[in-house]
Amino acid sequence: MPTYQRTSVVDADFETVWDFYDGVEELEALTPDWMGLQVPRVVGPDGQRDPDGYGVGTEVHLRSPLLERLPAGEWVVRITEYEPGENRAFFVDEQVDDRGPFERWRHTHRFAALNGKTVLHDRVDYRLPVAGNLPLATPSLAIMLWYRHRRTRTLLAE
Repeated sequence: MPTYQRTSVVDADFETVWDFYDGVEELEALTPDWMGLQVPRVVGPDGQRDPDGYGVGTEVHLRSPLLERLPAGEWVVRITEYEPGENRAFFVDEQVDDRGPFERWRHTHRFAALNGKTVLHDRVDYRLPVAGNLPLATPSLAIMLWYRHRRTRTLLAE
């Protein structure tokens, strides 16, 4: 299964970066405008709409003109792992069944304190629903994660 990883150091303390990523608002802020990403709803593990943060079982529904050809017109990911900590934290989102553009999607977000700054690490394991996967998938992920890391540094730099 193809994998893409990116690591950056953000000039902001761990708590600031973790608080920013522990919620849906960051998705729209970290996605290029040309993608037209919208988050029509987030459902917490207890069924509550628009929870304050993530937790195991939280489902995030994503819409974009790029996703209109999907059966439901949206991509749904679920938080499957979530572990906050004092100096280290991570969470994992995975595509729910066939409710997205991938055959398989697993995105691990890791954060670690480093001398008043924060190490941000993303790892995406994915499989496209076509034989052999498309060669443009990894470069597209590379661009997306480069953009997300750059925006994080810009928005949160102290």
